Amino acid sequence: MKRMRNTLTFAALALAAVPSVGRAQQTLPDGRSVVERFITAIGGRDAVLRQTARHVLGKVEIQAQGISGDLDLWAQAPDRLVLSATIAGIGSIRSGYDGTVGWSTNPMTGPMLLDSLQLKQVRQQADFYGTLYPASMIKALETVADTTFEGKPCYKVKVTTTWDEEYAEFFEKETGLQIGGIRKQASPQGEIEVVTTASDWRSVDGVLMPFKSVQNIMGMQQIVTTFTSIETKPAPDSVFALPPEIKALTGK
Repeated sequence: MKRMRNTLTFAALALAAVPSVGRAQQTLPDGRSVVERFITAIGGRDAVLRQTARHVLGKVEIQAQGISGDLDLWAQAPDRLVLSATIAGIGSIRSGYDGTVGWSTNPMTGPMLLDSLQLKQVRQQADFYGTLYPASMIKALETVADTTFEGKPCYKVKVTTTWDEEYAEFFEKETGLQIGGIRKQASPQGEIEVVTTASDWRSVDGVLMPFKSVQNIMGMQQIVTTFTSIETKPAPDSVFALPPEIKALTGK
């Protein structure tokens, strides 16, 4: 019986090695082509480049703690960003990048300069044209799976940055939109895995943008962000000025 079982196993393995008649091997699309389809889906490269500034208002909910607050974000080309959130029971949390300095301040940790991987990630976040996956930030794009994400058929693309960080993004096969991602975010507590979903895509001056995102942090805490307004208008330079407590840390 043992010899017969081994013979059957060998035969099964041999048959598995023979190409099936009429069954073509699936070929995954090139990662760059998946991203180019996404760029087309949101309105096209030219439409993205026509915009130079953005002001976003919204709400943020930390569901596990039952708390929420208001969100205010300013972004301006090429790479300036300021995010403010006022959370009930916590206070004001702010972070930003002025083209050189990455920083954050909140009642729990105080003012802090970002460095190492945190600085690289916030610099990428501040890149106003990051949705175009520029060569200055992205070294490689590889489609690694035909899969599902949040129940939707997707292509999973491995993104490799110019500083050799790797993470995954999911592009819906039907629409071409980037509807989620999995990435380890740098923090004072170390790297934390965050699963993000993006939905409720709407046109803002010719470019589709997600008005809702959900972040699951280490599978335990869920943060829901809902945008109530997105306008493509410039901010005064003072908006991006370093807060005094951050400027003091720079020694300038």
